[in-house]
Amino acid sequence: MFEELLETCKRLKGSPTPSWEIREDVLRLVPNGCTAQDLKDFLLISRDELDHVAVLLAAYAVALKISNDAKGQDLIDGDDLDDTLHDIAEHISSLILPLCSGESLDEDETDYNTLQRKGELGLLSLDALTKIPSRTAPLQLPNSALLRITAFTNATDPWTTAESHSLSQSLLAAQLQHLGDSQTRTLIVEDILTSFLRPLFSKSRPPAITASGRKAEYVEPSRYDGASRESPETKPWKYARRYAVAVFAWAVEHADSPLLQAHWPLFTPVLLTLIDEPGPSTFKVRALGVLRAFWARCPVGLMRDTGLGEVFEQAVFPAVLYLPSLTPEDESLDILGAAYPALIEMAGLTVDRPLVTTGVNTAEEQKQTQKSTHQITESQRRLLDKIIREGIMIGYHHAKEHVRLVGLFCETLVCIINGMGILAVKHLKDFIPMLSEIMTDPFGTKHPPTLTSATKLLQAILRNCWPRIQHYCNEIIKVLMLCWLNIEDEESFPHNSPIANDLKSGLTQTATMLSAIMKAAHIDFRQRIDPLIEKEPQLSELFGETNST
Repeated sequence: MFEELLETCKRLKGSPTPSWEIREDVLRLVPNGCTAQDLKDFLLISRDELDHVAVLLAAYAVALKISNDAKGQDLIDGDDLDDTLHDIAEHISSLILPLCSGESLDEDETDYNTLQRKGELGLLSLDALTKIPSRTAPLQLPNSALLRITAFTNATDPWTTAESHSLSQSLLAAQLQHLGDSQTRTLIVEDILTSFLRPLFSKSRPPAITASGRKAEYVEPSRYDGASRESPETKPWKYARRYAVAVFAWAVEHADSPLLQAHWPLFTPVLLTLIDEPGPSTFKVRALGVLRAFWARCPVGLMRDTGLGEVFEQAVFPAVLYLPSLTPEDESLDILGAAYPALIEMAGLTVDRPLVTTGVNTAEEQKQTQKSTHQITESQRRLLDKIIREGIMIGYHHAKEHVRLVGLFCETLVCIINGMGILAVKHLKDFIPMLSEIMTDPFGTKHPPTLTSATKLLQAILRNCWPRIQHYCNEIIKVLMLCWLNIEDEESFPHNSPIANDLKSGLTQTATMLSAIMKAAHIDFRQRIDPLIEKEPQLSELFGETNST
């Protein structure tokens, strides 16, 4: 019935025309009066994989014809129509699965252009199916088809285009609205986590957890240790079925707190496997992003109560040591930029709230800082101390010549110090020398963003650790003074440069904060800075506002 249509589609399958702009001459080849049953019979015919694009293009044309003419209900009505459309959706969704090929990631032989074309055409066909009229409720696609649609929900995957990503999101949103909460949980728990993901990850589960997803009290050798740990057989989710990561990420994003409370053991093996995977930086960053989404949805204290909090910490922490020169600077920035927020949120702090403010704390900011500090448990405090000592400080001393990484360390410390509050005073002996090196470096003005980050870090320290700042007053004055003079002497800054003015404004605000702290401690701040201004009159602008403090 559709032979001529299929032959035409075979000739057009490589056409550069966008999939959603189907040609009129193709639509004219669809016979009048065709039904959903005819489309089903057409799809049931076994065909070579090379013809799948043409088959999907033809199916899309037929589905459009049936939907536009609204004749599907004339021949097949009610439940019969829904059953037929379910079968069609099952066949179409099976054709669009983005299966990759190649024995290793370095030998990837996948034709991503074909996968992209199939994905677009298949999702367009499914969208057209949902628009075919029926006297019953709107068509609900089978769970197997919904699972396959989630493979296109990550825009960065090489088989996903902007069109297929948009279609997958809109299709799933409409379908979930019809499903309701109960059936959505069934889709996530039974279809995705239990039936699909568990078998894929069973051979690469980390030894720190049991097969049931709980913490292993005694780490035993895996029964797969005799096999190759890096092969398509043990890690199908990394090779042929790479779309499994997108499916899992979608399941995490759509899981609510009650679902995680009841079924967390189904999530943890997959999540820890992805985090432990030493693959490329993009993969590591993506896994850490999924962890943050999972942690944000978990009931408070759930992972601690189950003993898995420490397991996750041990899995994530090695990522903060992906430093140059073993790791290229750009990759290091990406990985550390994903790892530190994950660890900070595991320690009970919120990364998304504003990290810094200008000037002295308002009453509301002080209240928020105190609230965050009081909520920190002993185990969370130990993790924050570990992040500072074994993460940021080690990273800084190992890679301090990489100025962008230094800026990242400063921004991370701002978040931690604002969350820890006064508890951060124990680290002043490390913070102040670090800031002194960064801000007094004569070449620091060559990268203003890092200098800005360091200034904001100093302000966060003054704001939260002020009871002990008087002991570091002279060192901080020296830092501010030398940094100011370096900016004044920087030849690359033109007269009234906005960048230089912003840097100097930050230093002036910091000097004002320091002056306020010294006044509260009944220390004569002017006695310390007046001799400096007398020797270097240009410092009067830096410390000018301290006269009114």
